[in-house]
Amino acid sequence: MHFLKQAPAAPLSPFVLGYWFIQDLKGAYAGRPIQTSPSPAAVLTLNFGRPCSSDFAAGAPRASLLGIQSRRREWRSGEGCAFVMVMLKPAGLARLFPASGRSTGDDLLELGAVLGDGQARRLVEDLSAAWEPHQVTARLDAWLLRRLATTNPLSETERLARAWEVLRRTSRVEAAARTVGVSTRQLERGFQEHVGHSPRQLLALERIHSSMLAAQTGQGDPLQGFSDQAHRIRTWRRYLGLTPGRLDGAPRSMMADYFNPSREGSAAALAHFL
Repeated sequence: MHFLKQAPAAPLSPFVLGYWFIQDLKGAYAGRPIQTSPSPAAVLTLNFGRPCSSDFAAGAPRASLLGIQSRRREWRSGEGCAFVMVMLKPAGLARLFPASGRSTGDDLLELGAVLGDGQARRLVEDLSAAWEPHQVTARLDAWLLRRLATTNPLSETERLARAWEVLRRTSRVEAAARTVGVSTRQLERGFQEHVGHSPRQLLALERIHSSMLAAQTGQGDPLQGFSDQAHRIRTWRRYLGLTPGRLDGAPRSMMADYFNPSREGSAAALAHFL
């Protein structure tokens, strides 16, 4: 299994965390379940080879939009598996795919259902014709920048992006609503419409994701954002179905290093993970 992380063009950084390339062309991990934790990121996935299997009703189409997930998920690799994931921040999901939160939150849609079959097919074919990661990255940058230019920004999604930054700093929904000049109820409706979760739910997902990364990589404070250890344990049980103690006893996952936002991707070589 190989993994490579590439950064997006600078104008896309408010919306896109990065492009993650994954390959298992020889089927080295075929049949092994790979679990992903809840995360405050959505994922645009584009398959170049045979799609991997997943536990979603939609299966694993060639192109899909996976909304922000509040549950652990499982997928399985296979021979010929090769794809790129565009990791979208909450603001990126809202800006690039407005009003998609209710249909993608905790679910996966074929990209054709969002953009139309023709546009989704052309995107996959264009990327498949340039499999080299640096070429795919350039084409993804161009496609996403065109989408930004042709998708009119909604005042609601711009407010959501500003509110999310306030929420991350203060953890207070009331402060975020006041900053963008709406009621807390209006703000909650906007989050549900565009990211599929309430502001408090999204904050919980960010806390649990950061806590897991800190526990796996040893970087950062796994208690950050939690009032105490008991709060952390309750949140882990709710979203992960396990306690921090159980993870502490598990072997360190190399994959955690690549999901660490502080790690910079390198185009020099693909790195093994898992």
